[in-house]
Amino acid sequence: MIALRDVCKTWDGGQSYAVNNLSLQIEQGEVLALLGGSGSGKSTTVKMINRLIEPSGGVIEIDGENIIEQDPVQLRRRIGYVFQSIGLFPHMTILENVNILPKMLGQDAGAYKAKGSQLLDMVELPAAQYADRYPHQLSGGQRQRVGFARALAVDPKVMLLDEPFGALDPVTRDSLQAEFLRLQQELGFTAVIVTHDMAEALLLADKIAVMKDGELLRFGTPRELLQDAGDEYVAQLLETPRRHGRLIHDLETT
Repeated sequence: MIALRDVCKTWDGGQSYAVNNLSLQIEQGEVLALLGGSGSGKSTTVKMINRLIEPSGGVIEIDGENIIEQDPVQLRRRIGYVFQSIGLFPHMTILENVNILPKMLGQDAGAYKAKGSQLLDMVELPAAQYADRYPHQLSGGQRQRVGFARALAVDPKVMLLDEPFGALDPVTRDSLQAEFLRLQQELGFTAVIVTHDMAEALLLADKIAVMKDGELLRFGTPRELLQDAGDEYVAQLLETPRRHGRLIHDLETT
């Protein structure tokens, strides 16, 4: 579904690389977590997939088509994109925000308004209650739900999510992670989610790609990484959720 082969990104003519010779494949309906710290190249990678950033080398394909051979605007309109700052238009109602891309594409107004209402219901913001509100009238978690609904408005086969839960409180974050899993399983889209949180990656992803300094260190299923970290840095990332689990276990048994 999504294939990256020897993908590179350099900002200084090859003296250094934000992403260097990255190769991986994501199958239809899978969720891939791009995991790493700041400067690892994960956000650069996800932005190259929808050409918000142009790759310096290598090949990125979606459904077997090279993205460089496609119009970047049309490409982005077929890909759902959710990011941490959400980016809702403050002067538009919630329903208008959800419907902005179908409107830009010239779809039938009656159809996309009805679908927008259905999407709000799907992300547990009942249209009868929330459609006419404005972004400032919602909590951060509710605004992120609107971001999910907006990204789903054109039935994307691919969803890109760049730290979508990072700014949320733990309870809201847990709720939206469960909501994301429910939507992904119900709709079957392929997703790439950027995160620095190993526990989040283990919870949400079918495959995990661990990056550091632009390089791919480890690629595999959560079970494969837990059984064999394969790298000291990956082992350190895995230690945090393991330590938290041991602390909780100790508290429950004392």
